[in-house]
Amino acid sequence: MIEKVKNLIKSKIDEFNQLDTGWDNRPYDFYLIFGQIDEGKSPWIKSNWENNFEPYFDKLIKQTETANNTGIRAVKYKPEKQIAKKDKKEFVYHSEIKTGRLNWDLKSHNKWTIESNLKNYFLNTEIWTPRWTICEKRNSPPDIFITISNEKGFENKRQVKFGYFIVIAIAQNLKIDSKKVIKEMSERINSKATILKSRKWGRPEKVGNWTFVNWIQDTFSNGIYKEGNLHSYNFEELIFEPIWEIIHKEK
Repeated sequence: MIEKVKNLIKSKIDEFNQLDTGWDNRPYDFYLIFGQIDEGKSPWIKSNWENNFEPYFDKLIKQTETANNTGIRAVKYKPEKQIAKKDKKEFVYHSEIKTGRLNWDLKSHNKWTIESNLKNYFLNTEIWTPRWTICEKRNSPPDIFITISNEKGFENKRQVKFGYFIVIAIAQNLKIDSKKVIKEMSERINSKATILKSRKWGRPEKVGNWTFVNWIQDTFSNGIYKEGNLHSYNFEELIFEPIWEIIHKEK
């Protein structure tokens, strides 16, 4: 009986030590996914999102107590032809598409994703569980955070080594077996690479060639590897191990 009590106390202490104490110290399973270049395989394409991405993210989010308070922020643009006042020449201007308040439901997913035959340009989306306003009120980072970024320019002229970049952070105190879910999704989409390490939300760190100077929510492909743009390197020569655990590699 005494041993059981000791184990219970130890378990509660370990649990407490992993709880968030403000925005700096909460530890996460921190994933980076480097996606295929083919535009047709992008996660913001409605059919791809429904079949290859949303079901896996849903498995993770539904395991949290804050799932019903998940919020989404998305930025996308539509091309518009306009006439320059100075020389009267026609040019294309990309205006932002307002999506309004987005939740974790089919109606909202249909708002922020785009059809494959449209000329609209998707820039990025953030998924917060719970949504950012709740995180601010409780003064702690989210249970789950996901961001998806389009690595191509408006006209797809930029030379890229991967078409999209996904950051996933799962709070470790949730005890979610996220690795299995992320691995299954990565195999389905055949990501160029999916990697994992442990990281605290607001702690800058430099390990080997990898540098993170801001919070997890500010993780982008530019500046994190040798402080340069990841697209400027030969992707096959990037050094992941032993800093990262490789979950999946393109086949």
